[in-house]
Amino acid sequence: MNEGIGAQPSMNDEFLPTRPSRPAFGETATYAKSYPFPLPGRSYLFRSGVAHPLEDHDFDRTGRVPVLGAGSNQSHEQIARKYAASGDDAEIPVQHARFHGFDAVYAAQLASYGSIPATFCPSPGTVVSTYVLWLDEVQLARMHETEPTYSFDRLDNAHVEICETGEELSCVHVYTAAVGCVNVSGNPVALSEIKADGRIFGHMTQTEMLAFARDRLDPGADLDTFIMGHISDAALRRRRRSLLSADSIRPNFPRTTIAVL
Repeated sequence: MNEGIGAQPSMNDEFLPTRPSRPAFGETATYAKSYPFPLPGRSYLFRSGVAHPLEDHDFDRTGRVPVLGAGSNQSHEQIARKYAASGDDAEIPVQHARFHGFDAVYAAQLASYGSIPATFCPSPGTVVSTYVLWLDEVQLARMHETEPTYSFDRLDNAHVEICETGEELSCVHVYTAAVGCVNVSGNPVALSEIKADGRIFGHMTQTEMLAFARDRLDPGADLDTFIMGHISDAALRRRRRSLLSADSIRPNFPRTTIAVL
């Protein structure tokens, strides 16, 4: 096992910052290059805009749906941004987990805040770090709003292991990029920032993947200028997405599509 998939920070350390400290959502190329944003490395309870250690894994799951985060949905900072309008009402248990047989790879699209986001792809023998967000009906509806161009899928025979307790989940939900995965020499590319055991795909950092996209879509452009271009111009972002996905890899795995977003 790669050290860190199930590791936890010291209980004496400050657990997580109370509020996102990075540049405002979508404002800078630096922000785009920091995807998938800080990952806590352990389970947590998101409450009132703040992430706290999840002390009790025996929480009430009534009415809550388990949703795996492939990329930035693992991050307490991204959750804080997505649920900022919920104020003190949002309380989300988030469990650190290991997802067997899959990896987190780059989706063949560009986010409005400039990053190239993630999606799950089957990867035999791989065990990837993920987080299970237990969302209620209102929280799930809000998450759907933030995942355009993805499908919301249920996996009925998954193998997901909670790091701290060893509990196994077989029925979970994921967001799958409708455009498929970025194709680099015939293969998907994993996110270097997401830890995995037994990784079989090549991997890149977000900055490296953005540079790959720049070289393909606008050769010779300054990287930050390239990023700011599709942040500020939605039409340009759509054109670039169409080009990036022209030869994308479409993951094929058993799933039930609940919604196309």
